Formats: sequence, C-alpha cells, structure tokens
Amino acid sequence: MTHHFKSEAVKSAWKYVCQLRAQLGKNKASLVLGAGVSRDLSLPMWEVLIDRMKSAMVSQAPEVQAVDDAAGKAALVLFEIFTSYKKAELEQTGGYTSGALIEKKILSDWRGLIHKALYQDITPDGRRAQIDAHPYFKEIIEFAKNSELTVTYNFDDFLEFGLSCTDLNPTKHERPYQTVWSHHTQFTKDKCVIYHPNGFLPFDHNKFQSENLIFSDGAFADQLLDGIGGGLSTLLHVLTKKTSILIGHSLTDSTLLHLLRKAASISPGNYNYFIRFTHEELDPQNRSAIFEANFNNYNLITLFFNSNDIREFLQAVTMPEVDFIQESDFLGLPTKYVYYMVGSIGIGKSTVISQFGSLVTLDEWFDERPSEMAHSPEQLSTSKTITIDDWTNEQFGKKNNYLDRKKVGVFLVDRSPLDPLTFVVDVSESDRAKSMLNNGIRPGLSKKKIVSGEIIHMTGDVHEIWSRLITKRKESSWPPSKIDALQKKSLQIYESLRPKEVHATQRKEVDIVRDVAKVIFSCSYLPADLDQRMSDIANA
Repeated sequence: MTHHFKSEAVKSAWKYVCQLRAQLGKNKASLVLGAGVSRDLSLPMWEVLIDRMKSAMVSQAPEVQAVDDAAGKAALVLFEIFTSYKKAELEQTGGYTSGALIEKKILSDWRGLIHKALYQDITPDGRRAQIDAHPYFKEIIEFAKNSELTVTYNFDDFLEFGLSCTDLNPTKHERPYQTVWSHHTQFTKDKCVIYHPNGFLPFDHNKFQSENLIFSDGAFADQLLDGIGGGLSTLLHVLTKKTSILIGHSLTDSTLLHLLRKAASISPGNYNYFIRFTHEELDPQNRSAIFEANFNNYNLITLFFNSNDIREFLQAVTMPEVDFIQESDFLGLPTKYVYYMVGSIGIGKSTVISQFGSLVTLDEWFDERPSEMAHSPEQLSTSKTITIDDWTNEQFGKKNNYLDRKKVGVFLVDRSPLDPLTFVVDVSESDRAKSMLNNGIRPGLSKKKIVSGEIIHMTGDVHEIWSRLITKRKESSWPPSKIDALQKKSLQIYESLRPKEVHATQRKEVDIVRDVAKVIFSCSYLPADLDQRMSDIANA
C-alpha cells in the first residue's frame, strides 16, 4: 500500500477518524449531505435553479423577471405565478373536470419545471464522468455503501446512480440501496438506505418519485412545524443515536439548526461532525470562535476542510483496517485514544459515561460486583478485604486486556487500575500496587503494561457527594470525612499524571458532560504513563 495522506488538516483530525471508524464498524455512522456536495456534479445551487425556472416561465409570465427575493421566498412567489397561468391554461383546454385534478396537474407540472432546471446540464451518458470528476463523491459512495442510513437534503439521484455502478458497488442485488423520503417508511435493507427529507426527483422521469418537494420558505416552515410535532423522527434518530458527518451544509437552514439544537438537548454526550468548507486558511481566532459556537450550541465538532481534505478524511474512515493501521504507523499517528474517568465514590462518573454512547465505553466492572463492596473498606473483615482485592485485581486485569487487544477507537473507561490504591486499609500503598501489577495486570510470566491514557479527574463538594449517597443508601458507610479523605488521596495519586479536572457538583449535568467532551474531542492527546506511576508506587 502506498502512502496516501498529505493533508495536515486530516492528520490533525486522526482521533476523529478513529472514532468514526469504530462507529462505522458498528453501523452507527451516517452522512448528512447538503447542497454543497452537488456543486461539483454540474447541478445548480438554489439561486441558479431559480434563475433557470424564471427563464422557462418568462414567455408565459413576463412578471417573473421582477422577482428578486432570496431563493426560498422567490420559490414561493414563482409557484403562485406558475399556478395562476397554468390554472387558466388548464381550464381553457378542458380535460381536467375538477379543481382537485387541476391542482394535481399543476403540482406535477411544477415538479417537471424543477426537474428540467435541475438536470439542465446533465446527459445520460455524462453522469458517470461527472462522478469521476467530483473531488470526493466516490468516497461518499464508499461510506454510504457501508452505512445503514445516508441523509441527503438534495432532490437529485446521483447517489443512487453511483451506488448502481457495478465497479463502485459490486453486488449481486439488482438495486443495492433503498430510497425513502417519508419518515413513515420502514427500512427494508440493513445497509445503504438513502433518505431524502426534502423530496426526491430522479433523473429518469419514469422512476418512482416523491409527490412533494420542500423547496420554498413556506414548505420549510411547514417541515419545521411538522418536526416539532415529531415528523422529523428519523433525522432526530440519526443526530442523537449515530455519529453523523454533515457535508455540503452552510448551517443556515432553520429546520436543520432546530434539529441539531434539539438533538443536543436530548443526547448531550452525542457529538456529530460538521465539515465547514474552506478555500483558504482562516484566522485562528475566527476558527476557534466558530468551533466553540458550534460545539457549545449544536454538539458539532467543526472540521475546516477543502475538497482534498474531505476526500482524504473519508478515505481514512473507510479504508480496510490493515491498511489503516499500516498507514497510521507510517504517519506516526496513534489509532487508540484512551480516557480514564476517575474520582471519588458518588461523584457521577457512571452517569457521565452513560452519555457517551458514541465512544467505546468500559464500565467500572466487567462482572457482577460483590455486594460487600458498597461498604467502606474499614467496615470489612481482613479476609473479606483480601477476597475483594483479589476480585478487583482480576477485574482491572480483564479491562486492561480488553484495551490492550483493541487497535482502533476512542475509549472512555470508568476508573483506572490506580483507583484501588485510594481505598487501601491495613496494607501499604506499595503492597497494594504490587498486588495489582502482579495479580491483575501482568500475572505469571506476563509482560503486559497498563494501557496509557489521559486522566479525567472529577472532583466536587464533599457534602453534595454525601447527599447523593443518601439516595443510594450508602451515607453511613461513607460519611463526609471519608469522602474528603478519598478525594484528597485520589488527587494526590494522579497529580503527577497531569489529569484534566472537571468540577462535578452544583452544576447542570449537561455542563459537566460538555466539559468532559471538550477533553475527549480536543485535537490534542497526551496520554499519561500509568504503568510507570504504578511501578513507582510499588517500588517506593
């Protein structure tokens, strides 16, 4: 395999590539395509489409030349003008015996007008060449092929056409995709469903198409109202339960912004990617402000890419695993990003971790926890403590083995193998560290090391933590004095590993989740050497 990736923007987004690869492998990644994707397929943008329609109407209605509103409003006005002269024409010729039939015929002819304007520069023989000439459309097809659902806000069927090309989607099936435009439609395929929320207008007139197109400000407003009533459930599912890449959008569509805002409030730990198309380098302050605004308001990670960057990014996400690992090694880039969530009992680690379903998350324990572990260690007999320590060593060994085996992804882990050192009673810290290393991490002749990672340390007000433990009926085992001692001990053990501290009390859950997300989704990754720290304590 030859070296592919030259884009510095893509290399700096390698963590995101790894997260998307893991999600795509689980059928939990989607593309959400906007009009910008069509620009390189010789399809018109909104303004050009409106101008073409005006040109087609001018002989019948010269007044269209005076329509100079923004595209969404212009479409509304043009439709009224079109309806007016078409209705008169149809009533005159006869054949349509009722107002309802005339209305249907007008809508059909209106779709025909849009179709002609949309595909004006497209020929049946030239379609494949246009896909080949597009800077990243083949990569979009490759992604869509491996994804359950692709959303496209565009009317055209270039995606369907591309998926039908034998060399782009070698499949025994006659039609390797399913096209839907209504949120009521059930999916009949487990992969490669193409959803057109704004309607569908295929190149071939005879193919099945949607009766309605979301094309004017009025239609967008209706769609938004429909969405408030639950009509945009499929799109909400994509934005809350999957990891989506938004390509070809300008983030000015009120319906999409409403959806993104709603998705961020429903799933505060689910983040999607927004590719902001950039021709030249943006001023760093401007870039940072755009990134923060999209991150804080819409749960979007903004990637400032040009066409070449988009192509390389999608290639990196979809290439075979063996090639990807080899390429990452060649570039000197990590493919595994591990974050350990640590902190006092009752601080809310598990609650926060449960919000990050788009990452690979590891619970506190692999197996069912012994009930005695709910109590403070001082309340247990020595034999019970030894049994619990043995069980804990085994659990951290299992977790570490799992992380060691995994090659690609972003991992969020509840507690690190250093955590049991904060609970020690009747044994020294160094003995407990030796026990964890020798019986948990590398038993027998094993040479395994604790997988390195960044530490996210959750801290908070001792009395609020205690009040939380009351609801879990643990308050007598963990009085405020013990919680305070535990928190201080934890901070002392992790201090040299440069933990990122997140304050987790007297704040809204959504703000705590966002602070954790800022650590995980920042471009930087500075893993700490937990194995060295544990060895230093063991040998103290």
